[in-house]
This record gives sequence, structure tokens and C-alpha cells, in this order.
Amino acid sequence: MHLPQAWTFAPLCISLAGLLFAQACARRDVAQPIAFPHRVHAEKKIRCTFCHAGAERNSQATLPSVTLCMSCHSVVKADAPEIVKVKSYLDSKTEIPWRRIYRLDPEAEVFFNHHRHAAAAVPCATCHGDVASRDVLVREVNLEMGFCVRCHRAAQAKFRDARLASDCATCHR
Repeated sequence: MHLPQAWTFAPLCISLAGLLFAQACARRDVAQPIAFPHRVHAEKKIRCTFCHAGAERNSQATLPSVTLCMSCHSVVKADAPEIVKVKSYLDSKTEIPWRRIYRLDPEAEVFFNHHRHAAAAVPCATCHGDVASRDVLVREVNLEMGFCVRCHRAAQAKFRDARLASDCATCHR
């Protein structure tokens, strides 16, 4: 049986598509719908948890809602181009489609609890890098298992039971 000539290129095209997809997934920079300068907000002494409130109370940190953004920006720099974009989301009753910079691979089956780390006074910068100096946020900390294990072992004395620092079930459930 003679296959069309296009089929001879299919494996090559599939491989190339897979490679490009993997490279896109590994990108460290992520285009956001709003150019949000973390640096400017940090200089104003706005705590990370003002916008990411869930980090102190929940297992997951929250991304800021459009209502939260406009609670300040209905007055502060209300005519700035990026704030006008934010307001358009509010007017259309649509949340800003922020794209997460840090996300653990679901296949790792890791349970990460922001609240426990906040309660242990782990600075946000430990896992998220020097966000306070960034106008454009990029993933600058590689959150692989070795990174977490080294941190847990270094902080072993802070665990309610020191054995939990190196117990796999602490993070893998």
C-alpha cells in the first residue's frame, strides 16, 4: 500500500511539535494580561499577602481579583494605560486571566501548603525569588524536589517533629 508523501513527514512533524511544546512549557517568562510591576508595589510597602491573601490562611495562595486591584486603583493612577485595562475587566465582570508563574507539576503528586510555610516565617523570596525588585515577574527559583528537601533539612529544628522534615509523606500524599 502506498501512503501519501505527506505521511512520510508526520513523525518528524510530531517530534518537532512535541519539542516546541516542551520548550514553551519550560519558558521562564510568562506574558501576563496586565503589565504588573511587583517592584512598584513592594516599594510602597504593600505586603505580598495583601494581593496573595490565601498564602497566610490556605494551602494555596490566591491570585489577586480585579476587585482587589480596583480597590486601590479606582483612585491611584486610575488613568494609567494598564489600570484602564484592569478597569475594563471590572466593567465586563471578568477576572483578570493571570497566568501562574510558579506551579508544581501535578504528576509529582506534591501537596504544598502555603499556610504552613507562612506560619514558619519562610520568606516569600525563598521560593519565589526577589519578586520585590521585579517589574516583570519570571520564574527564577527551580522548585524541584532537591530544592525543597535541602530547605526542609536546613529547617529541621522548626518542624514540630524533626522526623517530618525528611519524611516523604510530608509532601507526597
